[in-house]
Order: sequence, then structure tokens, then C-alpha cells
Amino acid sequence: MRYCKSCGFPVPYGKFLAWTPNGTIIGRDSAHTRLVYLEVDELRALFDGVSRWMNFSIDPIICRAEREVGKRFIKTLMPGFLARMPRGKVARPEPAIKATSRFIFNYMAGLGMGRAEMVEYVSNSHARVLVMNPHSVPLIAGDGTGVFEFMERVGVSAGWERVKSDEFVITIQKVSDEPPVEEQLVLAEIQYLPGNVELDKCQKCSVPWSVTKSIYLDLEKGVLRHSQTGMRFVALPAQSFDAVLTGLEREFGAELPSLMEGLEQKYMRETSAVRYSIPQGSPVVNIMADFPWMGIGNPVAAWVEGRKVFFVVENPFHPGIVAGKVTGLYEAWTGSIVRTGWVEEVPGRVKVTLEHVA
Repeated sequence: MRYCKSCGFPVPYGKFLAWTPNGTIIGRDSAHTRLVYLEVDELRALFDGVSRWMNFSIDPIICRAEREVGKRFIKTLMPGFLARMPRGKVARPEPAIKATSRFIFNYMAGLGMGRAEMVEYVSNSHARVLVMNPHSVPLIAGDGTGVFEFMERVGVSAGWERVKSDEFVITIQKVSDEPPVEEQLVLAEIQYLPGNVELDKCQKCSVPWSVTKSIYLDLEKGVLRHSQTGMRFVALPAQSFDAVLTGLEREFGAELPSLMEGLEQKYMRETSAVRYSIPQGSPVVNIMADFPWMGIGNPVAAWVEGRKVFFVVENPFHPGIVAGKVTGLYEAWTGSIVRTGWVEEVPGRVKVTLEHVA
């Protein structure tokens, strides 16, 4: 991988990603995939919290929900006629598949999803993938099942086993001659609200300085870390997050969204370094200063009225989770506990209302 001679960041970031004035990060792929930077521990805290609430692991549900995201991902990278080629070892020889997989695995590593290696691929039968330092095993397994189903046009199941402390082997196995007929992930064309976010960017590679100064990539391990806190990050497709939350809500009902918002609030309250990085007395909107470079959304306003504090974020990657994030950040910054609520005033604009508890 080539690195920018000016800022030292990987060149592909500026080539394949665009940080926009509206607070989003948009891929330059054919699907214009939106990405968002999240802490890996944050993601795990959300999933583990739901598992504890249900008293069983939700990993299979996450994997199943992510499958359609995997299909959509591979469609943007591979010409359709390749997927329509006959199945079998002649049309899809294992050496060729392994060579092609390296490109996909390098892409994943660059996003902080860990390292992967194709151990075995038998067309129309099964595949085995070794993953190292994975950000989320069920998400990677879900992506893998989607890719295999799209390539082979068969129904599959996925399972995994730990082989070392942070290494897993994912096995994708054919279970039927036709892929399951399920509701596909339908992504309507999103019209983002215009914004005026100005991020100073490296003149050579176009990656914002706030990104290059905040995170660094260990490509060999496929790990992104925050330069100051050391926390691990991952650049996650926003539709991946949406797909999983939609799948969980279908399984567990209307209580799920508020549970996830509460888990996000708790995580940010207990772990955020905002209490150290933003001086007390600063404008309250400053606690959302990282939102644009992380692709979380555009923090357009924040103000105080008596015991209430209001925040407005446009183009949030997920309204409820962003509301939980804002609430937790405020509690971490002030050391206070607040009541919270939010409303989407217009599509793409979320207003969060916090009220101090007496």
C-alpha cells in the first residue's frame, strides 16, 4: 500500500472516500456507500448489551442480518457476468478465488476490520476463512455468507470457531441449491441535507487533517487506533448498522431501539475522553466536534435554555444511536445525569432534548 508523502496516511483513503460538507463520508464506489467511524468496543457493547438483555447470544441474528450487506458489497466490486458463470472447480478454480479474495481482504483491513485469509474454497460446496483481529466475527461471517450466496447462487449457513485468542475460522457451507427467498436490503436513494462543514485536507491525498491526526492504521493487523486514546476504531458501512438494527427489531420488537439508545448513552458516558479534551466553559456544541470527520453527521447547533439543553444534528448515520451518543457525551462532559428525548423534525435532521435531573 502506498502512503501519502505529505501526511503519511494510506493513499487509497483519499482515492476511495470523500468527506463531504454535510457531515458524511461517502465511498466513491458505484453504490456511494456511506461509512462511519465507530469504536470497536462501542459496537461490541451494543451487541453484548442486547445479548445480556435477551439472555442468549444474538450473533446468529447479526450474521443473518448482515448477509444482504455482503451481497450488496460484492455487487459493487464484481461485474455481474462473473456471478452468472457456471459453478464448479473449472469455472471457479480455488487459486483464482484466493487471489481475488486478497483484494477484498485488503479493503477490509484498510477499514480496520482485521486481517483475513482464504483457507479453502470449493465452488458449489463450502469456504473456510481465517480471520485475525476481527472487529466483529458475526458481521464478517454475515458479509461472507452474502458474498458466497451471490457468487454461487446457493443457500448457505455460517459458523465459526476460535483457534487462538483473537483468531477465528469461519466456515460457510452450502445447505440448499437455491438461495433463500427473503426480503432483500432495500436502500432508497438518500437525499442528504446540504451543509457547510469545512475540514482542512491534505493537499496531496485529500484526507482531512483531523483524520490523519486522530487515527492511524496498522495494515498488517488490519487495525485502526485513535492516536491519543489508543481506542480501536472501525470504518463501518452505515447500511450495515441499519441492517443489523432492523433485524434485531424484527426479532425482539419495539423495545429494541430504546434499549440500543440507552446502551449507546451508557457507553459514551463511561468511556468518552470528552471530559479531558473539551475544557469546561467551552460552547456546548464542541462536544460534537469529531462528528464530521467520523461521518456521524453534521452538528449544526446546540444551546441551553434553563434546565434544558438542545442539540441538532443533520444527516445522522442513525438517528436513535446518534441521540444516545450525544446524551452520553454530555453526561461525560458535565458529570451530570439527564433525561433525554429526540425527534426527527424533518427527514435528515434530529433534535435531541436533554433535561437535568434535580
